[in-house]
Amino acid sequence: MNKLTIKERIEQQFNSLSKSQQKVASFVLNNPTYVGVHSASEVGKQAGTSETTVIRFCYTIGLNGYAQLQKELTMYLFVNNTNSTLGNYVSSKEELFKEQQLCEKVMGQTSNQIVRIAEQINPEQFHETTKKLHEAKRIYLIGAGASSFAAQWFQFTLNMLRPNVELVHTETGMLIRTLQEVKESELAIVISLHRYFKEPIQIAEEFAKRGVYTVAITDSNVAPIHSFVNEAFVLQQPELSTIDMMPSLIAFLNTLVVGMMSHDREYYNEQRVKYDDFQNSFIANRWS
Repeated sequence: MNKLTIKERIEQQFNSLSKSQQKVASFVLNNPTYVGVHSASEVGKQAGTSETTVIRFCYTIGLNGYAQLQKELTMYLFVNNTNSTLGNYVSSKEELFKEQQLCEKVMGQTSNQIVRIAEQINPEQFHETTKKLHEAKRIYLIGAGASSFAAQWFQFTLNMLRPNVELVHTETGMLIRTLQEVKESELAIVISLHRYFKEPIQIAEEFAKRGVYTVAITDSNVAPIHSFVNEAFVLQQPELSTIDMMPSLIAFLNTLVVGMMSHDREYYNEQRVKYDDFQNSFIANRWS
């Protein structure tokens, strides 16, 4: 069995830590470079705790002290900075290059990943979230980097079935206008995956302040987005590659759409008919 990375060790034990130690854990996971070059006292101050809590945190997760935490973080950063998201993607596929059944193997991995994620989803949470998707007067979608492509797909699909689905733009003027107009009857969904761009997290925080029910889709139980949302779906995967996550993410978003439709079958069937009729009429008029 492969040895757990320091990130995996902290995530695995996160829920068993004290509240003050969880603050340290979150800070360590979100600021590994800082921890690697600063003292335990400085880390405690930044995490809102103390040097003593930082040291106790190290012992609790099975380390022999703060120096070992710094050493393991340094090694973790070396491996993961050498292998970027693209690097992780390529290196994880190298073993498959010599496979005669390459297509079957790669798609089999994707299929297994989707099944793994499906098993992690709480049915009650899924039911309540899809009900909110159906009932919301307006839906805001937030994503950055690779996540923005998933958000665009989600908007395209939802817009065919219901009105008032918007991508949140990060340009200052448009963002301020959006935040001025949001209402508590509306819903925000933020996609925040590894690399955790700060803009979606900050926007989610602003939506939450305004009473908008905010849902996160992320890939870690201790991702920074958790602090600013009402609930989160965690699509965990062993690799730190957003590229590898994308097929499973789209599959999950598609499942959310299906779940939303299940709350009012007749309504969404009517929407489909109206969309098809308009599309056919538009094409006929445009090209006749």
